[in-house]
Parts: sequence; C-alpha cells; structure tokens
Amino acid sequence: MSFTTAQRRAHYDDFVHQVITLCAVNSIRADLHSGFARPVPECSRMPEHLTRHIAGFGARRAHYTVASLIAQDRALPHEDGPYRPESVIPGNDHTARAATAAAAADAVPLAAGPLPAQGPTARPWRSRPDLGTHLAIAVARYGFKEATMTNRVKTLTRLDTELLHPRLWSLTSHLRSRGAARLDFAVLLEDLAWWDHDQPETAARWRESYFLTLHTLSAKEH
Repeated sequence: MSFTTAQRRAHYDDFVHQVITLCAVNSIRADLHSGFARPVPECSRMPEHLTRHIAGFGARRAHYTVASLIAQDRALPHEDGPYRPESVIPGNDHTARAATAAAAADAVPLAAGPLPAQGPTARPWRSRPDLGTHLAIAVARYGFKEATMTNRVKTLTRLDTELLHPRLWSLTSHLRSRGAARLDFAVLLEDLAWWDHDQPETAARWRESYFLTLHTLSAKEH
C-alpha cells in the first residue's frame, strides 16, 4: 500500500504516541528498551508490542530504534509528563523554506485513506526540529561543547544505517544526562525510515539545520 507524505507523517506521530502509551506499563517499556542498538531479528521481545503499529509502513529498523529511544526516555523519573519535544527556533529562514517544500510534497497524492494527525503536527512538519537542530540547541542552551558536537554531527551524517542506529543510543543518553530537551521522535522516525533511500539529502539537512540553528541562536544572544 502506498501513502502520501502527509499520511506517513501522521503515522509517525501516531506511532510515537502509541509507544508512549505502551511505556506506561513497566514490563512493556523494558521489552522495548531491550532492543536498542540491535538489528530487528535480535529484538525478540518487541514484535508483540509493535507489529500492529508498524504494519503497512515498512522501515522496521527505524520504528524499532525510535521505540527503544522512547522507552529509554520514559524510563527517566522526571519524564512522566506529556510528550513535548523542543520547540522550533523562531526566525529560521531555512525552516520556512523547508516547510514550503514539505507542503508541496504533501500535495502529491498516492493511494490510501487518511490517517489522523496528532500532537505536534499542528505545526508544519519542517518547522519541527530534526536531529541537527536538536544538537545545535544542546550547544546553545544546554552547555555542550561546540567543537565536540560539530565533530559528532559530521560523523553521524557519514554513517550507514547499521552504524548510525547504535550511535543514537549513546547520543541521546548523553543529551538527556545534561537535561537537554527530548527529541521530536516522529521527525527522527521519518529521517531514519528514509536513511537507506536518501541518506545524502537527509544528512545534508541535518548538517544545515545544525549550523543554521547554531548561528541563529548565537546571534540572538549578542
């Protein structure tokens, strides 16, 4: 079955909220947490919880990785509140241009019925922060070293799927250990779902988002 871009994005948001709901049960959260950094065939405790939420959308590795990241995030005792990812940086012209392009992509129909949009989808998709934006925010707002984070961005964007997914485990743990705001998991899920098919474009966007957001936030402080 084919889906429009808008329908896939609605699914990504819905999947995130479904996983957050599942994580309210400690045993299920432990099952989802157990699969992180593992390829799908080694995630024996996850399919019973996730299969029905993924069916038809493919990209199982991306869904499993994001589910594990959410389980990791929800295990923190101070993260029991509503799912509120970091807000977009205002005044980001790159974001505005990307939002326009995303709206145009959403207008290209394929074949499927509508899916409900939830949560942060009230904002244009590309006005929501991707991983590059989050890492720039970590530098500008949470005290991470710019040189170290810049090297990390350059490294991450060169990795294939098998190497990228395990790195996300240590990266997100590091971010949350310093109190950085949680990721927009739905946006990350889309990017991971397309990584094997369009890595150069997604990687370039992460780098551009990182450097432009860093510049924007730095300029606002002077």
